Amino acid sequence: MNTRQLLVLKNYLIHSVAVVYTISIVILSLTNLTEVPKLNTGFDDKIAHFVLYAALCFFWFMSFHILKIKSSLGLASLVSILFGAVIEVLQGILSVYRTADVFDLAANCLGIFVMALIINAKKELIVKKL
Repeated sequence: MNTRQLLVLKNYLIHSVAVVYTISIVILSLTNLTEVPKLNTGFDDKIAHFVLYAALCFFWFMSFHILKIKSSLGLASLVSILFGAVIEVLQGILSVYRTADVFDLAANCLGIFVMALIINAKKELIVKKL
């Protein structure tokens, strides 16, 4: 494989990870999860939301960045927040196993915000590794 083909493959892989991860969150958010490991913190659900949406923001940042979108971090943050809000609404409408929760949305946004701060602080290092 030449350098151009490797770059195309890498870009395809980055986009694929973002899309598959997003679809996975939809499935996890709208299905009944019975066998979930417990941390027994009392905030397990909020910790999961924080981590899942921080990673969502990171994956979409990488995807938007390789598309050469100037404000890729802002767009990734906005898309992640809107996606989280839509999922919460859908949980209230479609799922009999889940309910909409404003605190879940707050945990999502906090995870996104923290990831955006990390990316902003380490953007040159992250982009260099792409």
